[in-house]
Amino acid sequence: MNKSPEQTNTGADIAELSHKNGVGWDVALCVLVAVVAALLMPLDDADLPMHLRTGAWILDHGRLPLTEPFAWTRAGAPFFAYSWLPEVAYEGAQRRLGLRGVSVVHAVAVAGAVVAVWDLARAARWSLWATRLMLSVHVILWLLVQPATRPQLVLAIAVPMAWAAAIRMRDAAPANGSVLGGGILTFAAAVLAVNSHLLFPLTIVPVVVLLAAAPVSARAVAAFVGATVVGWLCTPYAWHLVDILRLNLGPNALLGAASPIMELEPGFGFLLTAAVGTKLVAGGLMVLPLLPFYAQLSQRERWWLGLAWLAGLGLFGLAIRGLLLWWLLAMPVVAMALARVPLPTLMATKRAVVGAWVVAVLAPIAHALKARELLADTEGLPHPEAIALAPAVRWLTCATDGVNADSVHVDSLPRGTTVFDDGSYLVWRVPGVSWSMDGRAIFPDSVAKPEAGQQLRYGAVLSPPWKHGDIALLPARHASAVALDADPMWRAVPTDSVAGATRMRLWVRRAWLERHPPGRPCEARPAALSLSMATDKS
Repeated sequence: MNKSPEQTNTGADIAELSHKNGVGWDVALCVLVAVVAALLMPLDDADLPMHLRTGAWILDHGRLPLTEPFAWTRAGAPFFAYSWLPEVAYEGAQRRLGLRGVSVVHAVAVAGAVVAVWDLARAARWSLWATRLMLSVHVILWLLVQPATRPQLVLAIAVPMAWAAAIRMRDAAPANGSVLGGGILTFAAAVLAVNSHLLFPLTIVPVVVLLAAAPVSARAVAAFVGATVVGWLCTPYAWHLVDILRLNLGPNALLGAASPIMELEPGFGFLLTAAVGTKLVAGGLMVLPLLPFYAQLSQRERWWLGLAWLAGLGLFGLAIRGLLLWWLLAMPVVAMALARVPLPTLMATKRAVVGAWVVAVLAPIAHALKARELLADTEGLPHPEAIALAPAVRWLTCATDGVNADSVHVDSLPRGTTVFDDGSYLVWRVPGVSWSMDGRAIFPDSVAKPEAGQQLRYGAVLSPPWKHGDIALLPARHASAVALDADPMWRAVPTDSVAGATRMRLWVRRAWLERHPPGRPCEARPAALSLSMATDKS
């Protein structure tokens, strides 16, 4: 039987394919590293608090939201928690096991990503070393390049599942074999993706494997597309999928060359200042069609697999975060390229290569340990802004004690104004306040467009809507600080600065504080505030 392009290799002693060996020590090592590194990795991603808060809202209400549940600046506007499945998993684990439970969910997801690539290797009959290299790169990308505890990790499971399903259906079609197994796997990948991430349509891309086959099996193509579409409809948001895509992928303040979000900057521009590892990954993906092996593929294979590669290139060009999506869409072509890498024949050299591979695989654990060592002690999640926000958070938690945010409408909560970076943490840490923005950086449906310019990296170019709120929590050097200090309707709450952190200042509308005085002594020197208010009234 002829080898598929994925099977080709140049080492005479590595013709044995990984799919014949089952789970070897190399696959087990990758799974072990994925689990250990994910458990050790700090939960310091800026978006995680918002995912936890959304998961809590869903669990408390027993349904998915259709209108904005948090931000008073968007009250009544459409809101879709399309990542509800991992969000509920995060929050459910947190309620049972604390924040350690969130790490467990993350570890299971990363391990699932490794298993999904291993299954793809078995389906595509990759060579032993192509499998090892693909597994190690997959682990490193999702634990070093993108170590965040985010729903997008589900795509690292769902897309390889879809590739494996398409390859199995392609191989079964010539002999009129059953495509049922591949169809079930396709359906499962689509269901997992549509309930976890905005870019669920990527699970249709592996159909190119079936279209590149000669001859094309219309039965297999129809089964794959049909299973994918049916899977996409298996979501509580089935009737809103078009609205979700239109709302989040249409023109908005977060997308484009001047995006206030670093990961949404165009990829090629970002490469100018990117880390060496990012440049190597992008460069490797970029040259794939220029390598000699690509010319040896059939014309159909070059066209259709090249189309998937081109889709990944386009996503990367739009935003640097598309680099990982490019990797997912180019996986079969990358495996073909790795299968052509010449390998040593001397035993000593072979052992050195294996040792180097093991060291590379273990790198995520070392990175996680270093990250934990550098992490400062914080209350709650180790959010990047947690230390600076801690004094104000303690005061606000005290001042809103007794407010059940889940039992009242967003319009009935105190209205807080903050900046883009801090919103996610504040929505989770101080749920008794409705914040003007929640910092879901990749979810523009949750952000008032005029406020997107508040990202401090670009400067506060617009004034946030503090004039219509009750509370303002902003960096001390924010452009609105002078106006708040001068406005007689607002009073500054004295808060202690934290060494080594950007100083945050807290202002409260005097009329609101008179209606809702703290029920017990609060931190951040509230006596000074009460005294100054009493003096003003006399």
